[in-house]
Amino acid sequence: MSPNSNKSFMGIFDGKELVGMVSFHKEIGEKERHKGDIYGMFIHEDYQGKGLGTLLLSTLINKVKKDYPDLEQIRLSVVSNNTLGRKLYSNLGFEKYGVEINALKEGDEYFDEDLMVLFLK
Repeated sequence: MSPNSNKSFMGIFDGKELVGMVSFHKEIGEKERHKGDIYGMFIHEDYQGKGLGTLLLSTLINKVKKDYPDLEQIRLSVVSNNTLGRKLYSNLGFEKYGVEINALKEGDEYFDEDLMVLFLK
């Protein structure tokens, strides 16, 4: 991650195999540069429940807090029925502030997403 860039990616590996990843995007507009977004958080199902999600996300949060001292909040969305994901984010201090109805569509099935935020300041 480079403080000169507003985008970053982190991965967690088992040997040479990528088993988890997360990306971050910091807003650059004058009125939104105090915010950033987490996208694409993923831990391979064989590695879930072993603390890797917490390790990966807490490492990312600590890194962006250091690299972007003006960052005040980190946002993310999680599929509303993803119990493990919602628990992970809540345990790290994220709070639900809304729901996007029918945020995702797969075939004829829709999925809602919980909108969550972590306030840093």
